[in-house]
Amino acid sequence: MKYTQDIPWYKNDYLVCPFNKEESPHYVFNFQKNSLAEKNIKEIIKLKEEHHLKILSFLELDNNRKIDYYIYSSIQEKILLMGDDSPGNAIWEELENNNPKKFEIHVVYNEKCKFIREHEDTHLLSLPWGLSIYLFCEGLAQYMENTFLNRNLHLATKELVDGKKLYSIDLLCNNNNWEHVEPTVIYPQVGSFIKYLIESHGKENFKKMYQNTSRKKKVTENLLEVEKIYQKNVNQLEKEWLLFLKNDNAT
Repeated sequence: MKYTQDIPWYKNDYLVCPFNKEESPHYVFNFQKNSLAEKNIKEIIKLKEEHHLKILSFLELDNNRKIDYYIYSSIQEKILLMGDDSPGNAIWEELENNNPKKFEIHVVYNEKCKFIREHEDTHLLSLPWGLSIYLFCEGLAQYMENTFLNRNLHLATKELVDGKKLYSIDLLCNNNNWEHVEPTVIYPQVGSFIKYLIESHGKENFKKMYQNTSRKKKVTENLLEVEKIYQKNVNQLEKEWLLFLKNDNAT
């Protein structure tokens, strides 16, 4: 099955940019001369190699392909060279038989924004599991990071519950509904939900669900897969999770 990444804004001007390069066992880092990334590159390499090991250990996978890791000093520079205005992206462009055409990460790194945690790496390194819906892909990536803006996922989400800001999980099972979601709500929410599923119902159930749901399937087909694996529908799992958050053990 072949997938094409939905990245209409993407451009590859970064390929002709005179970046400095530094290689590590699992990454090729690209960064500007005299940038903060250049100053801290040894520290960045150590951290990213730790992330790589952590993610693959959880996924129980091997990876022999180096990640091309592009580090920009500002959002403006990132927009200019690769097209997107977010602090981080994983770029695979096309995926066939779980084999990506590109294997790239693009992040902003400066004094105010050091977007070099596990999230984007998880998107690439989990591709052998297949390409599930956004709810599970983004939830897994945020779970591997295990925080949102350095805050506990469950505690951050409890505040969103109290403020009545959460989206329904049923709504988030449809990728089309993600176009206008609020990032400061959606990432802690899906991270908390997936953390609950993995830690309360087991990694193997989550892995099976992830591998049996797909962006190529209809929403109803994906919902049936969830119910078949957990013996509960999405609404029941959501109620369980919200009850968990309501209790004092949501830490």
